[in-house]
Amino acid sequence: MIRYSRAFIRAPLRVTPNATSLPLLRRYNNTKAQPDADTPVETKPIEPAPVETEPVEPAPVESKVEDKQSISEKDQREKELAEMIAREEIAAAKAKQLRMWQQESIELISTLNKTPSALLEQRLQKLQENLEKLPKKKVKQLDQELEEFMMSKLILPTGEAARRPWIKQESTEGDSNGISDAQVTTQTTQASGFAHVKATPEYKPFSEQELYIRQLHHARVSGKLGSYVTNPNKKSPRRNDPTLENLMAAGCHLGHSTASWRPSTQPYIYGKYKGVHIIDLNKTIPMLKRACDVIEGISRKGGIILYVGTMKNDFLKRQIENLAYETKAYYVTKRWIPGMITNHSEVIKQISAPSKMTVDMGDKAIFAKHHESPQVLKPDLVVLLNPVDNRNCVKECIATNIPTIGLCDTDMEPSLLTYPIPANDDGVRSVSLMLKIFSKAAEEGRKARLEAFDVYKEALEEFHKREKLPEQQGTEQRRVEHNQAPQLE
Repeated sequence: MIRYSRAFIRAPLRVTPNATSLPLLRRYNNTKAQPDADTPVETKPIEPAPVETEPVEPAPVESKVEDKQSISEKDQREKELAEMIAREEIAAAKAKQLRMWQQESIELISTLNKTPSALLEQRLQKLQENLEKLPKKKVKQLDQELEEFMMSKLILPTGEAARRPWIKQESTEGDSNGISDAQVTTQTTQASGFAHVKATPEYKPFSEQELYIRQLHHARVSGKLGSYVTNPNKKSPRRNDPTLENLMAAGCHLGHSTASWRPSTQPYIYGKYKGVHIIDLNKTIPMLKRACDVIEGISRKGGIILYVGTMKNDFLKRQIENLAYETKAYYVTKRWIPGMITNHSEVIKQISAPSKMTVDMGDKAIFAKHHESPQVLKPDLVVLLNPVDNRNCVKECIATNIPTIGLCDTDMEPSLLTYPIPANDDGVRSVSLMLKIFSKAAEEGRKARLEAFDVYKEALEEFHKREKLPEQQGTEQRRVEHNQAPQLE
């Protein structure tokens, strides 16, 4: 079945009754009195209404198939909504019946309290006499059947069942740790301790009680995090241990206003507070670690990483430049010129060509400056710090199949990025923290590459020395033989 997101359906829905929902709606509709079985019902034949038909032009086959698919999807949605509404009506009818039974039981108890005790004793004596007239075997059989029925229907919680040892409870075998399935389910559900909370249907938003319970659960699990952080900008975390404290202290959880919300970011949103969406940092951490692993792997293999951050803040621009210089990467901080990747030949003509140099895997120059036309080197990875303002860069990366990493705020489409990171892309502290984590990952990859390259160079030098030794020994022997040979006068 199709599960409808609660964020999209806010208003009550009006559904036309379908063939599956009409019997259920008629069954619990008590507004009209039904006729008795003995009373005859007059039936009249229904004359079919005249239908005006007009000649219809034959539609193409593709449009017919699309119309059938759209109609089938629409019918399926209407059918599912009708079934949900029917189930809700059944539950309401059951609740109404329970209330009626409760009211009737209260009335019966009140009548019993009002009846005199002498009359009750007389009735009890008559009942006892009637029971004595019955055979004893039949009475015992009835008692046993009643006890079995009551025991089978009486299911108590584990805490109350422990106080009533005379009630036989079904033994539930636990798992390897000795925890039963019933205990696990009660512990995992958030509303297990609230008996009067009713779960809302899937096609309706959460109620105020459910939202309050979710907030309590979040406050108990990770609500106090972020209150003991000291100097978060000086002590930047590594790529393997970014915590909720650091991200929350940097303001990575703050999104945009609800007016500029993009619905595709719903999985990354925890809730809203005073008209501002709050990003779920529990989902930011694993996606940030995955992006750092990608940066480290590309830096280890000597790939080209391009950092794009066209913010107006000079501090962030300087930080991007320092990061690029430290990790031997490339950066764009002023403005992304359309066509820098897809139409590079025309863009380079407008820019003064800088001096180019070829380097090895150890970041050392191999040749001097040259003015030849080398092959075009495209970046292996593009890291976007404000992807909303650089849509042209994102489109060019998609067209050339270049992977992208970007800070995905609540107003950004996450499907356009290869590795989105749900975080605040407008705050200086949040972007600065992300840059520091990226720099640590790139430094680790570059350090591993340089170490591997040094080992390779040492092994190569030893190999060349072993090849030169037999050649040197052969030349020395030839010189000795030439000196010892007799010379002609």
